[in-house]
Amino acid sequence: MKKLLIASAVSALFAAPATVLAQAKPPTGPTLGTVLEASGISVSGHLDAGYTHADRNVEAPAGFSTRVFDSQNNSFVLRQLGLTVAKQPKEGFGALVNITAGRDAEVINSVGAPPSQVDLTQGYA
Repeated sequence: MKKLLIASAVSALFAAPATVLAQAKPPTGPTLGTVLEASGISVSGHLDAGYTHADRNVEAPAGFSTRVFDSQNNSFVLRQLGLTVAKQPKEGFGALVNITAGRDAEVINSVGAPPSQVDLTQGYA
């Protein structure tokens, strides 16, 4: 009987905070979507992944390939993760930034920039 009483007391001790937390209301405030919508900023993106299969060797031994975006045999790769942040009102000041990350960023990188997995594809105001 004593063990049952102790077990009940311990169970009640652990159940009380869970009951209080379950009844607590979440903090109210604006969400990120609400803030972005109110400011006129739009955020969008895309993900491009793929698999390349080749029946012949597309990888040249010297590291030079006649193919640009699919230069590896039989491989899965993250081609692009694109992110665009823009504020484009009908009148007044606006801006847009488009960032590309992934294997394609090494190919489409800006002239003169060293190859990188991240590229500022476009940006203007």
